Amino acid sequence: MAPILNLIQSIPDSPESLLDFITNLLLTHGYLVVLIGAALDNFGLPASGDVVLFAGGWISNQGKLSLPAVMFSGFGGALISDNSVYWIGRIGGRPLVNRVSKMRFLRFLISQKNLAKVENYFDTHGGKTVFLGRFGPGLRSMTPLFSGVTRMSYPRFLPYNLAAVVLWAVGYTMVGYVFGQYWSTLLTVAKSAGYGFVVLVILIGGFYAYRRRSNRQG
Repeated sequence: MAPILNLIQSIPDSPESLLDFITNLLLTHGYLVVLIGAALDNFGLPASGDVVLFAGGWISNQGKLSLPAVMFSGFGGALISDNSVYWIGRIGGRPLVNRVSKMRFLRFLISQKNLAKVENYFDTHGGKTVFLGRFGPGLRSMTPLFSGVTRMSYPRFLPYNLAAVVLWAVGYTMVGYVFGQYWSTLLTVAKSAGYGFVVLVILIGGFYAYRRRSNRQG
């Protein structure tokens, strides 16, 4: 764990320095960097997968890496991390939620009533949520986790997750391949688009909840 923390602390802030940093890592350690970067999306380093795929795609454009291998490494890292988080939520998340809901001073965070609402939501919209959640930095780790906590069936979770991970790995690598020369602009647009996507999902969810409440009152 300490080496990973040290690596995170050593990541530079400026876009140009970040590209040089990731390029050196990729040329030194190869596709393992893409695999780990994609996996760390769900374990403490949001959007790391986006960045390594952009960089990997651009370096592939220069002939220094294999484009299919970058895509496959990103796919593997994302698939491993998403499914690990799902099973963490499935095995350990529900008992933890049950304990929290019984603690008087923590009951305001989550209750059995709120959990039931989340379960109903995933029963109806779980597949779409799993797919779309992969493309929102703030949703990427939470979606598999709550899919597991609400005990969404794994045969239902996996196809949507596979489709999302394939599209994400191929799409983001190709964006880096084509637009990597505009690195600073690419990072800015990707960040804005990612958070804009999260806001859009929240607005849609709020509208859906409002409409359901209005229908019940009507």
